[in-house]
Amino acid sequence: MSQKLDAEKIDAALERAARKALHGTREERSGRFMVPKAFISYSHDSSAHKDWVLKLASDLRAKGVDVVLDQWDLAAGQDVSMFMQRGISGADRVIMICSSAYVKKSEQGVGGAGYERLIVTAEVVNSIDTIKFIPVLRGASRLRKTPSFLGPRRYIDFENDSEYELKLIELARQIHGAPAISKPPLEPNPFSGTPIASVVTGKPTAFSATDNKTLNDAWFFQEQARAQDLIAKINLTGYMELRANVSYPLSKSQIELLNAVKQSEMRTFGWPIGVTLENREEYRPRPYKDGIKAEISIAEGDRKSFDYWAARSNGDFYLLQSLFEDSRKPNQIFFDTRVVRVTESLMFIESLHRKLGVPLEARVGIQITHRGLKGRELNSASSNRHIFSRGAAEENESMSEIATTLGTMSETRVDDVRKIVEPMFMLFNFMEFNVAVYDDIVRNFERGIIR
Repeated sequence: MSQKLDAEKIDAALERAARKALHGTREERSGRFMVPKAFISYSHDSSAHKDWVLKLASDLRAKGVDVVLDQWDLAAGQDVSMFMQRGISGADRVIMICSSAYVKKSEQGVGGAGYERLIVTAEVVNSIDTIKFIPVLRGASRLRKTPSFLGPRRYIDFENDSEYELKLIELARQIHGAPAISKPPLEPNPFSGTPIASVVTGKPTAFSATDNKTLNDAWFFQEQARAQDLIAKINLTGYMELRANVSYPLSKSQIELLNAVKQSEMRTFGWPIGVTLENREEYRPRPYKDGIKAEISIAEGDRKSFDYWAARSNGDFYLLQSLFEDSRKPNQIFFDTRVVRVTESLMFIESLHRKLGVPLEARVGIQITHRGLKGRELNSASSNRHIFSRGAAEENESMSEIATTLGTMSETRVDDVRKIVEPMFMLFNFMEFNVAVYDDIVRNFERGIIR
């Protein structure tokens, strides 16, 4: 028994080390969603200025932003240039406090501000439309408010202390991708001569979000074909597939999709749904004409894993992910792991569509398929939930589909998860679990607890 526990501890340690190596210095966070990370770039103009920056950083952390600041993150003896480089490259957003001294030092290439200019310029040149860098005015010059290498970027003005709270909320909303004002839906042209009834308006429609015209759209089969071809190359046959859409018209840019996906990740165990590994070039999400895609294929000795996901400008999302169980016991399916993975999938889709500005009344369609079941036995990943196997499954596939409303997904989560995984468990010789078991696993996961 002790040898088994030691092996499991070693496996867990190796997985944590692998995640750390791929993510560099990016902090893993517990809780419902992965919080955005922001790096604050500024010049040490005066003690009062440093105190103001410290207050801003503290207030942003109070609003759910993981702020990296030299005043609390840079230790004595630490390489300053490396701190700045890692801070900027590893952040989701970079807040640039544009005082007159900061702008001057940046333009002249002097000090830390000058060094940071080199890093920022490289990222801006690589992606001119990036929204990663947010200029903040504090003690700015009237002649040149922001550094020229930033171009004509929109800034947030913190010069008036009486407006501090309003500007703080504006900044926090920008970082969280939650604007105070959403673009209204596009209504039909009333002068086109086209009957209003035949025009698709921007409002949610009455049809089911899960009919054959949506989740069976050719785009999903196109992504499925590519993902299945790639996973077959590393000889993995078991996987979970996720398809999701929304009955609300969207047209999002690649950067908007990327930010929404990143902000919807939940880091718990294994790779999260919609994982973004931007520190490894071969695994980074890639833009294409109608969205973004990511492919993470790892085959190192006996350790194999695969993740493929694609997000479409209209809000469609596709995922094919190898089974976590294959890194532990390839001949088994862990019922509690499947409950957790499906819970994570539903939470990810809910967050993704909210971040993309979908209204709460919109209908959401979700289809989850598990393949490679034949010959596996149902077991538990947790020693606290021991179950007796009833023999191997004879069916290879289980597919379930739900239609729900975005604004009620949290309330119905336990029941939705049960509807998806219960038919799969039945394939293991009529295995059933009490609703209380689902409630315990799902609600604990929502709180960031896996046991």
